[in-house]
Amino acid sequence: MGTAGTTGPKGVVTKGMTGRVATGQPGEVTTCERTGMTSLLNAVGKKDARLLIGLMSGTSADGVDAVLCKVTGSEKGARAEFLHLTSVEYPPSIRRLLLGDLRLLSCEEVARLNFLIGDIFAGAALKCLAESGFKPEDIDAICSHGQTLVHFPEPDHPVIPSRATLQIGDISVIAQKTGVLTIGDFRPADMAQGGQGAPLVPYVDYLLITHPTLGRIMQNLGGIGNLTYLPPDASPDSIVAFDTGPGNMVVDGVVSLLTGGQETMDKDGRLASSGCVHRRLLEHLLDHPYFRKPPPKSTGRELFGIQYSKSLIETAHQVGCVSREDIVATAAELTVQSVVRAYRDFVFPKGPVDEVIVGGGGARNPYFMRRFRQELHPVKVLTHDDIGIPDQAKEALAFAILGNELLSGRTNNLPTATGAEKAVVMGKIALP
Repeated sequence: MGTAGTTGPKGVVTKGMTGRVATGQPGEVTTCERTGMTSLLNAVGKKDARLLIGLMSGTSADGVDAVLCKVTGSEKGARAEFLHLTSVEYPPSIRRLLLGDLRLLSCEEVARLNFLIGDIFAGAALKCLAESGFKPEDIDAICSHGQTLVHFPEPDHPVIPSRATLQIGDISVIAQKTGVLTIGDFRPADMAQGGQGAPLVPYVDYLLITHPTLGRIMQNLGGIGNLTYLPPDASPDSIVAFDTGPGNMVVDGVVSLLTGGQETMDKDGRLASSGCVHRRLLEHLLDHPYFRKPPPKSTGRELFGIQYSKSLIETAHQVGCVSREDIVATAAELTVQSVVRAYRDFVFPKGPVDEVIVGGGGARNPYFMRRFRQELHPVKVLTHDDIGIPDQAKEALAFAILGNELLSGRTNNLPTATGAEKAVVMGKIALP
């Protein structure tokens, strides 16, 4: 549901803008048109305050969050004002495709999904505008993460030794459907410089959340878990950030498989809370090599998707863990322990941690929050809401900020987080 009118903590954004370039003869770009495009893009860096819409759909693939925000300033001096949040759910048939075995999709299906997801993203942006009372011409830019279909951060394919990533939801479709300049496809630029293309939100965490005296971990629990460690008065070179492993993805997959698709998540952590963790199964799961790999690192559905959930259930039955509640409890504890062990192995040695701030859908799971507080005491465990950012809005807001940095010509990745050889300007622009 949409919410209105709170002001977020300090943020960063620089200006986007709308505009339409007239066409002459087919295939011809006139001097007038080139001048119009140049003027459009030159004007981007000249406004002190900009209205932006951020669009986000994570690896849980449950739908699209759209955030309207007003941003003034840029880089570390920027401030972001949250104005409105709305969400659009994916149709069940589309969600099943996105969460299924993607190896079974044909090229035609991927191409058609790219356009259809673009339509859905555009619809989320227009819904956000309608609910908030703004018009497309009021908006400077839409900044879309897209829907990740595949993400291969290592060049380890036997025949095609290249990194690769694909976020669908074509930005030209969004721009044409909304009439607003649209930015997207952020990850490839970082990967072209040898980076993982993820995580990207740590750059925004650095701008928004750094505290002068407190060490903070920003822990996102979407489909995948990822963290940003911000030491007191952090500099870009001091930040640690990486994907910790599964967030909600494995639990969601296990619940869906065990209920024949009747349920798609462990609502309020009820199944996990009523079950008992099977310790032998948990230790087997925690032996996955990803958890021991030092950062920078990133992961996704390729490692922890539906095939992993199927394997988990099969292994559970082999070791005598047959209760539905116990299997879900063990899957949930996998998330908890993979996060906590990541802190102990890779973060705590780097500096003080005073607060852990949890976001994403996992922040609304009482099982996760209770277990984090137990495992991490006396570290304070909070949510984004506790620091003034609506929890569901955080990642969409982050991509609005990343898009705004592109429009101002500033780099917007964090090489210490992604492993890229240098800072780059991520993203592409589609004109309406």
